[in-house]
Parts: sequence; C-alpha cells; structure tokens
Amino acid sequence: MRLLLAEPPQFFLDGSGISRSVLPLGLGYVAAVASHEHDVRMLLPDTRSYTGGDPWGEIERAVRDKAPDVVGITSVTANYTSAVQLAETVKAVNADICVVLGGVHASTEPTEALLGAPDVDYVVQGEGEFTMLELLREIEQRRLGGVRPHTIPGLFWRDDLLGVQSSAPRAPTPDLDLLPAPMRDGLVWEDDIHPGFYRSIVTMRGCPYRCIYCAIPSSNDRRTRFRSPSNVVDEIAMLRQRFDIPDLFFHDSVFTMKRSRTIEICDTMIERDAMVPFNCQTRADRVDLELLERMKQAGCKQIFFGIESGDPDSLAQIRKRMDLDTIRDAVRMVKDLDIRCTGFFMIGFPWETEAQMRTTADFATSLGLDAISLFSATPLPGTELWDMVGGVDIPDSIDFRSPQVNTTALPDGKYAELFAGIKVEMDQYNQDMMYQRAAQLQEAAAVSWLG
Repeated sequence: MRLLLAEPPQFFLDGSGISRSVLPLGLGYVAAVASHEHDVRMLLPDTRSYTGGDPWGEIERAVRDKAPDVVGITSVTANYTSAVQLAETVKAVNADICVVLGGVHASTEPTEALLGAPDVDYVVQGEGEFTMLELLREIEQRRLGGVRPHTIPGLFWRDDLLGVQSSAPRAPTPDLDLLPAPMRDGLVWEDDIHPGFYRSIVTMRGCPYRCIYCAIPSSNDRRTRFRSPSNVVDEIAMLRQRFDIPDLFFHDSVFTMKRSRTIEICDTMIERDAMVPFNCQTRADRVDLELLERMKQAGCKQIFFGIESGDPDSLAQIRKRMDLDTIRDAVRMVKDLDIRCTGFFMIGFPWETEAQMRTTADFATSLGLDAISLFSATPLPGTELWDMVGGVDIPDSIDFRSPQVNTTALPDGKYAELFAGIKVEMDQYNQDMMYQRAAQLQEAAAVSWLG
C-alpha cells in the first residue's frame, strides 16, 4: 500500500520562504516501521522554503501526484487547525483515501480531535507505530470483510449509529531498542533540506515528573523507557556516516534523567569514535560536575535548562520541585566548563502577580546564562493547567512567545503590557550577552594570532 505521512503546514502557509529543518521524529518512527511492508513517503511542507501564493494548492498537487491509499497526519494542539484543513485537502483529492490523525493533540483529546475533523477517519491515541501498521494490514483486507477497528488497540473512529467508538488502549512499547531508527529519507520535497534536518534524536520516552503545563502526566506514557546506550550510539554513527551531520540535538525532555545511562552514552560515543558536537535539554536538578565533565568530553556544547520560574511559590505550584540555589549551582557548573547555557522561563500562571513575574525576570537575568527564552503560560488540553482554568479559547495558531491567553487576575491589556516589557528586558540581555561573547572570541583570536 502507498502511505503518505504528513506534518500540517505552518510556515509554509505564509509563503515567506521561512522554513525549519526539523524532522518530526514521531512521524519518522511510524514511517520506519511501516516501510518494511509498504511504500512510505513523508510530506513535510515546513521544511520547504516556499515563496508562492497557493500553499494549499501545492499540497493538493503533491497528494494527487503520490496517490496514497492512506494519509497519516501528526498534530500538536498548536497546528490542529492546519491538520483539519490538511485532511480536508486530502479528501478533496480522493474521498476514498483513508485519513488517520495522531500525535500529542490526538492522544490527549482523541474524541474531540475526531469530532473536530470531519475528514479524519481514524484517530490514533498513544504511540502510533504498531497501531498504524496493524491498521494498514486491516485496510488491505477490506475485500474480505472490511476494516475491524475494534481489533486494533489505540484507535478511535465514528459509527453512524453509536457515535465515536474506541478500541482498547495500546500499551506503550516496552523495549525501545526493538524500534528501527526514524526514517529520514523518502521525502516528497527534498530540494531545500538543510543538513540540520538530520541532526535530531530521542533516546527515551515518557516522563516521571508532573509539571502542570505538560500533557505527558495525563497520557499513558508515565512509565519512562530508555533506549540502551549502544542502540543510541548506533544511530549516532549512522547519522554521521549517511548524512555527515554537523552537530546533534537530543530532543529528550530530560536527557540526563538517568545519570549512569547518560555517562554510558558519553563513554560509548568516545570509545567508538562517534563523538559529534551536541546540544541537549534537561533539568537543573539532574546534573552534577562529574556528569557534566563527561558530557563535555563526548562533545556537549550547549545545555538548555527548563527553569520556568524564579519565584519559589510558582516553582512549587507548577511542581518544578527545586530551590533557586540548585538552579544557580547548575548554571555555574555548566558555565565553568565553557558549555553554553540557555534557560527557558514562563510567566503568566493563574496565581501569579506582577511582582512574581518580575521576580522571574530578575532571576533569569541574574544567572549569567548565555541566552534566555521567555514564554507565556498557555493552557493546553490534557494538562493540569488546562483543568485548573476550566479550559480556554485556543487561537488557531499558538505562539507561546506571546500572551495569546491570559489566565492571570490582571486585565488582558495589563498582562500584555507586562509581558512585552519583560520580553524587552530579556531581549536586551540576550543582545548584551551576544556582544560579550563576540568580544571574547575576538580577544581569544587576537591572543592566538599574537602568540
């Protein structure tokens, strides 16, 4: 069968030529598993530097050209509206194409996702690799009696008489080493692919933490599962050999979750001469000096800390259970090793006052971070924050870098003004740090030349 896996367009719709060189790894894993039995292609509009005026027409022509039997769409809440339009476009090409929706949004709100997308035939909840594979096998057997979705764990579908129906939940894949590496070829449009497209990797699934703004705690993915260090380094070696990657980004939410395993990954990279400059993200309370030294030896160049707040009360309420000294110590250790350090911060939680938000801003600029990113706390379906505020009207295109939703007690205009003012302060900080870094590099180059 011909399977087309697609990510909904966002930048592509602007026609401004802006693109992003990021492979949606979940889609890549589904493609890798399905490709053993089917002809699989991936349609990733946002990787293409498109400057035309007919983006949906371009997508429709691509679907028509590939003539898929099944189209699988991945979606997060931020691009769900675009996913709905993509499904409509597919059905306009051929109403007989089976359209399947998966991803974070579908997993957290499967019934609502299905009801809001009249051109979607099935919704996959949870990990989609084997649900999609089994569904494809069922579709191939239509002539023998039709699809029996109730036999496939992890599916939601419509019944003309009974409404939305679902099968039994699918258990998360217990051994991640059994999964093939994500498929990174077979792209419908590949003329504009930047080498950075091939530099992403994940080494774990699930998360034991309970941060109220994250949907993972409400999913069936609470149990954290890890790929073995040798399996991880196998993929890194393959990426170096096949795609000559310039660097690597570990997309794990907490790369250093399991200390001994992180050290073993680094040691294996060194032993197998598979080192490559890499960036990762983690928590400030999951690092120590010995671990950071080993990461640096293996090629770590930058660490992103999800710090979120500089206000102790807010840290406690979002369940980011760590004290400010722990954060300060972590940043200092990273900086002392000359590893770049970036911090992510959020303001605008329902209980926060103007003073608390300014406390976060002051704390962020006091740490000596190389860069700061500021986001507005935005409730998403499937999160405790969403339940806390009773749901909100979500804009069609979500931008966490702006206060599209105000859950604080401040008037909307006041919160928008406060957020904008803090962002100006942080942007100025980032600019000052960039100039400082450039001056240091220039000085180092001059010393080297003179010496």
